[in-house]
Amino acid sequence: EGHIRYFQSLLPATVERRVLFADGSRGTRSVQFLDGLRMRYRAPRLPRIDGATTRRGFDASWRKFVRARPADPLLLYFAGHGSPDPRRDLDNNVFDLWGGGGLSVRDLAARMEELPDDTPVVLVMAQCFSGAFANLLFEGGRPDGELVERDVVGFFAATRDRPASGCTPEINEADYTDFSSYFFAALSGVDRLGNRVVGADFDQNRFVGMNEAFAYALLHQATGDVPVATSDVFLRRFVNKPDHETMATPYSRVLSWSSPAERAALEGLSDALGLRGEHRLRAAYDREFGPGAGRRDVEDVTSAHRLRFIRLAKSVVLARALRQSG
Repeated sequence: EGHIRYFQSLLPATVERRVLFADGSRGTRSVQFLDGLRMRYRAPRLPRIDGATTRRGFDASWRKFVRARPADPLLLYFAGHGSPDPRRDLDNNVFDLWGGGGLSVRDLAARMEELPDDTPVVLVMAQCFSGAFANLLFEGGRPDGELVERDVVGFFAATRDRPASGCTPEINEADYTDFSSYFFAALSGVDRLGNRVVGADFDQNRFVGMNEAFAYALLHQATGDVPVATSDVFLRRFVNKPDHETMATPYSRVLSWSSPAERAALEGLSDALGLRGEHRLRAAYDREFGPGAGRRDVEDVTSAHRLRFIRLAKSVVLARALRQSG
């Protein structure tokens, strides 16, 4: 509920929107909250609710949008729970729907095919295992499919195999540390408490782009989340470069190939991890994946920061290789 309220507060009044929440009713006690040590429930307190987060509710809202505003740019924000695919296909994970069931990657891909090819789509997903939805870059939502014709960009709280933070009954929004809170705070310049947020305009052009908001979240979110962007998945699909080669890249070269946002995130994460010298990629990789790494704790913040550093550095190196290949 708090995520939706915050997001709605950032939208201009003229922006068309559809809000799906729980069973779609204002009277149902569908909001779980912590009252001292007791778990309680109350009715939602949102400025608007347009339908239920059921398959029927989603499909109805989607059809209305496709009919009424098919060419408008579309931003889809998912702020609920997510689960791995029941058949253990992590490329087809699901967004959990009210009352059971889910909306899978391929379900959403089928809906997006109903839009005109020139309708751009932005996805921001805060749920567990949400990184699988980066496969919406590809036909049918399948990682081996052809690239879709439309412009699609997405930012996800977690890789396809990891949970995400933010599933909490806490009512004090100062304690909210989920990915989307950092992403939207950086993008809008206002956090969920109404405080001004600065420091995300990494290229100093007086605007904060989505790539900068993503880098800001990578740098500042102190949780076990390992966020992923569609660009990460795109690069790993189309650039074949073994990890041992990628991680041997001198750090100074990685920085020289980085955008201002990438550089800021790499430097900040490197400092937080105490990495030094030209072999930082190899040092971080060996610590996380080497013989003595041990079993990974998905709530370990240091491990998550290390994985963010490794993944971001790898994306920079792969992007450089793609540019060089022509």
